[in-house]
Amino acid sequence: MRHPSEKSRARRELGAPIAARTTRAPGAIRATRGPRRGALAAAAAALIAAAAVAAPASANGRFPAAGQIAVHPSDPSRLMVRATFGLLTTHDGGEEWRWICEPVVGFGDNEDPMVAILADGTIIAGVFDGLSASKNGGCDWSFAPGDLDGRYVIDLSADRGDPSRAVLVVSTGLGAGRFLTQLWETSDNAERWTKAGADLPEDFLAHTVDAAPSRRERVYVSGRFGAPDYAGALERTDDRGATWTRFDIPGSDDKRLPYLGAIDPADPDTVYVRLDGEPADAVLVTRDGGESFTTIFEGQGNLLGFALSPDGGSVVVGGPQDGIWRAPTSSFAFEKVSDVGARCLTWTAEGIFACGGEFTDGFTVGRSTDEGETFTALLHLDGLCGPIECAPESGTASTCADLWGATELTIGSRQCGGDAGAGGGGSEPPGEPDGCGCKIGAAGARPAGRPGGGAMWLAIAAVGALALGRARSRRR
Repeated sequence: MRHPSEKSRARRELGAPIAARTTRAPGAIRATRGPRRGALAAAAAALIAAAAVAAPASANGRFPAAGQIAVHPSDPSRLMVRATFGLLTTHDGGEEWRWICEPVVGFGDNEDPMVAILADGTIIAGVFDGLSASKNGGCDWSFAPGDLDGRYVIDLSADRGDPSRAVLVVSTGLGAGRFLTQLWETSDNAERWTKAGADLPEDFLAHTVDAAPSRRERVYVSGRFGAPDYAGALERTDDRGATWTRFDIPGSDDKRLPYLGAIDPADPDTVYVRLDGEPADAVLVTRDGGESFTTIFEGQGNLLGFALSPDGGSVVVGGPQDGIWRAPTSSFAFEKVSDVGARCLTWTAEGIFACGGEFTDGFTVGRSTDEGETFTALLHLDGLCGPIECAPESGTASTCADLWGATELTIGSRQCGGDAGAGGGGSEPPGEPDGCGCKIGAAGARPAGRPGGGAMWLAIAAVGALALGRARSRRR
């Protein structure tokens, strides 16, 4: 069994096509019309090109941004953030953040894999080459063997009732608009994975998967079917995949793709679905297991953030154009509570965690303890402290150390003259508010709303903010 970084390297050397499978991350810049915006876009492109020379492959040439936050199910001080330049992790609630590079996990290019933390701390990531997992905090990674090896893991989800369990969905193109789509599950913290039940219908292309916390046999998969129009649908199983029932999702098609947002913790029939499409996204809910749907929120732009409260009593939704909106699930009477342009939202007993824009929101990761009205910065881009500390023979130590220099420059840790080494320490003292490099206690080093560090990328953001087109998210 090959290490993830070896498989990714082999894929690149073989020249396997990935363009059709890649997705644009939140914050991606695209051309816009009009002379002023066109000039701004050109200026931003020039800055990005300059950054690409200074900081190549490690950040994929993409704007540094966070897109998902996973929280350890029993230790709220342990967070994992998926970013456009790797995985970021903290074991102390955000006091110190460390980096895991993409190649050691087994992904790269423009991949934005779904990540989860299981009950014993195992980290799992669904990538194009299979299911990658780490049993030692991210130091070493390996792919699940057997029939999952080399299969595209489209989505995965940890069981909120029993986080030693998880489900994932894989799909392989068969040609002529047909797909081999399967549900897989683990009940032992990803030690073993087994195929669950029957294959889904061959005309169905899956996008997201989730299991009902209050009814383990109930699993939902969202996707589309029926070339060439590809109407959106919800596939539901009540017997853990032995049989499947399809429900149409109104208003969804190949240009308005359906993604699962959440399942009510106490009611397996209440499911939230986000429609991702032009000109704006929308959120739907079904209270009868997919028989009927109601639109509860229509955004002005891309709704990259959605979260349900742990008790299912409230919901928040947000995006770069909309800010954050909150509503009780009894009425869905939404009110705007924040201008933070959420790129992701996660709601736990510790509060609401959000992915923000470092330039526009003043943080990359923030936390709210008042249901989204105010946020405290947990991570600034220039506060990252380098690769996680692992044994010298570990995959991360041997793979990530050589890539840290370019990443450090990309996120701005060297912009003020700091001389941080591959081990991840800047020359400025820990907690220095205006210094550069690693900041121990980064959460308190600078308040939310006050950008810092990363002069090159902040310059790009300043120019590019006005030229940002609609970002597309292919993950929930």
